[in-house]
Amino acid sequence: MNIGHIISNLDKNLDNLTDIYGVQIYIFLFLVVYLKTAFIVLTFLPGDSIVFASAALVAVGELNLWILLALFIFATISGDSQNYYIGTLIRKWQHKKPRLNFVKENQVQSAEAFIQRYRNISIIFSRFIPFMRTTIPCVSAYTNYSFYTFLKFNSIGAVLWTFFWITLGYVLGNLKWVENHLAVSLAIISMIPILVPVVFIIVKKGGTFRRKGNMQ
Repeated sequence: MNIGHIISNLDKNLDNLTDIYGVQIYIFLFLVVYLKTAFIVLTFLPGDSIVFASAALVAVGELNLWILLALFIFATISGDSQNYYIGTLIRKWQHKKPRLNFVKENQVQSAEAFIQRYRNISIIFSRFIPFMRTTIPCVSAYTNYSFYTFLKFNSIGAVLWTFFWITLGYVLGNLKWVENHLAVSLAIISMIPILVPVVFIIVKKGGTFRRKGNMQ
């Protein structure tokens, strides 16, 4: 059993793997979400798509909804907490070994400015933005952001993220086309997180243009 292959392709082969491994599939689901959120280098693992695919199987009666909700929320919160802890280790290590700069000072300042500007909202909604979801926990710790504040708002983000993808997967999973073309559906669904920052930028620029228009 190649665990690495199973984890990296879990979203694409979830239906078949569920038939093969039965209840053990919940362990793989937990691991893939936990590892993706805990370690920045594993950001390539499926995230949104695995929750969507799992919920689609709930719709056809192959997986349990309540187990998935608890599993994904716990995996996300614990993974992000591990990521935060890694950030504290990096900060301490750089203070002891300043010549070994894992993170450039200008990058830290930019990340800190982002967190300070959007404050707690950045912690909540970074969960929906690719790459940000895996970097914000580490950077939050590196910039000495309070862990308890981080944990509170990160937990809110984890719950919202899990419910969003579970709901979307469950609703669309009831559609026959999605059930018969799950791989294509996952490819389409994977585009949603990319659109989030684009919409954010458009809305932000729209607000800027309106303010300039009112001033003239």
